[in-house]
Amino acid sequence: MATEIVRFVATKTVAKPATVEFKTKSGKTVSFKALKTFKKKEIVRFRPHKRK
Repeated sequence: MATEIVRFVATKTVAKPATVEFKTKSGKTVSFKALKTFKKKEIVRFRPHKRK
């Protein structure tokens, strides 16, 4: 007997590089690279197996 393919939308946490730049109180500009995380919707598809 064939099982159906299960599909649903899940959220995946993805990190992408970003440059952070700001000025200090003394007026000096500071910049550095960091990882910005955000949640991305992704469709998940799989065929479930029978449990024993």
